[in-house]
Amino acid sequence: MKIGLIYYGGQYNHLILKNVKYLGKSIDVIDPLTSVEGIKSYDCLIFSGGPFSVEKEILKMGNSPLFIKETNVPKLGICLGHQLLAYVLGGVVGKSDTPEFGLTKVRVIDQDTILKGLKSELIAWESHNDEVKVPPMGFKVIAESETAKVQAMVNKDSTVFGVQFHPEVKHTEQGIEVFKNFLEVCRK
Repeated sequence: MKIGLIYYGGQYNHLILKNVKYLGKSIDVIDPLTSVEGIKSYDCLIFSGGPFSVEKEILKMGNSPLFIKETNVPKLGICLGHQLLAYVLGGVVGKSDTPEFGLTKVRVIDQDTILKGLKSELIAWESHNDEVKVPPMGFKVIAESETAKVQAMVNKDSTVFGVQFHPEVKHTEQGIEVFKNFLEVCRK
């Protein structure tokens, strides 16, 4: 299985690599300026967090919109990556009324594929000023917090996932399970 991590300069990206490697899989870091042809050999893609605002700085994300639209592989977006998936696929992303930084209670609404086995309420690490306000058509919300109503989302085929929180950070309860569940989808 060939996994690619689209890197946007986020502070926790090395932890995504560490989690995937801990689960026994290799993962390549991919520059967002890579051509679409350059990523077509990957079996699944993870879109990392980063310091950008999707609406204002979409051009800094290089070919990422094409990676999303022109590849038919499982995808996981984390924080900025979650917002990017939503934005490119027709959802609404904007400034959070109450940005979340640090530990936040996340309520799991649906233990869909990516959240399988997680507790109904967990503590997760957050670091965001923007958020997904409305998921794209064909997506459902599967987790929420008091201030961010789209903490996690999934498409109807259970192949595209977004999480606002950071599962890669040790402060997020059961974060490794999110990666384990995603890798199960990648195997199919």
